[in-house]
Amino acid sequence: MSFCDVAIVMLAHNGEEFTRHALNSILSAKTKPWELFLVDNASDDDTPKLIQEYAPRLEEAGISFHTWRNSENKGCSLARNEAWEKVSSRYTVLMDNDAAVCTANWLEEFIRCFDREPKLGIVGAKMIYPYQPHPIQCAGVGISRLGRIAFRGRGADRYDSRYQSYWPTWALISACWMMRTDLREDVGYLDEHFHPVQYEDLDLCVRARLAGYEVAYTPSVEMYHFEGITTASFGSEDYKVNIARNSLKFRERYHQLFKTFTDELPAEEFRWLTSSELGLRNELDLSLHDSAKA
Repeated sequence: MSFCDVAIVMLAHNGEEFTRHALNSILSAKTKPWELFLVDNASDDDTPKLIQEYAPRLEEAGISFHTWRNSENKGCSLARNEAWEKVSSRYTVLMDNDAAVCTANWLEEFIRCFDREPKLGIVGAKMIYPYQPHPIQCAGVGISRLGRIAFRGRGADRYDSRYQSYWPTWALISACWMMRTDLREDVGYLDEHFHPVQYEDLDLCVRARLAGYEVAYTPSVEMYHFEGITTASFGSEDYKVNIARNSLKFRERYHQLFKTFTDELPAEEFRWLTSSELGLRNELDLSLHDSAKA
């Protein structure tokens, strides 16, 4: 067993079965973090019991485990910021509770990216669906001149050669990424104006780029992502309004920057594929792999 100078920050607002998958995958991986911050963001299911169950297991594994329960759902940015502020490790991983480790030495692979790229501030994993045949959910984020967001590679084969290379970009989704902990001093925290969720991660990436850091996608780390569980606690209509509001806020903030962009991604990557179009089978598979390569 090896440890890395890393803290994982994870929020949980319900979805205890997914949080169980996430914690099991962290415990089963070859590399472990020094710290794990698990914030119960006012869950009303059995998440508190789950945390009590896993606390001794995490401590026995040598992980410094920190947890607390918020009396109300503080949203994503504020709740993450309160944990990030307490991190003492060199690197911080933001990980959704509906994500699970796929690449067994994932933390080492992330850190190798920082070792190779001195200006790297944030690096994101290849997010794949947990159901067979494991198509890509997101291989980095593309932004058009109009500020439209595209999940690069969505629906493509897991080993499609177009998404098997390190790719500097302007934005990533925070379902799983690693960042320098000291970004909080140089760039600032997640913007709590993007409340309760959505676009706060894209905004931090853009601010990191503007501050001189590199933001990149790496295929060397694969993570399973159930997608949407993190935001399921918000009502569908409220959630749609929230996305529209935060999208407008994001575009207005950076519209002058986006005008300098070119539409590098094909038009189909700006379209949100349905579950049937993704070809997912009802075969859940969260197995660990030694390498993210084919």
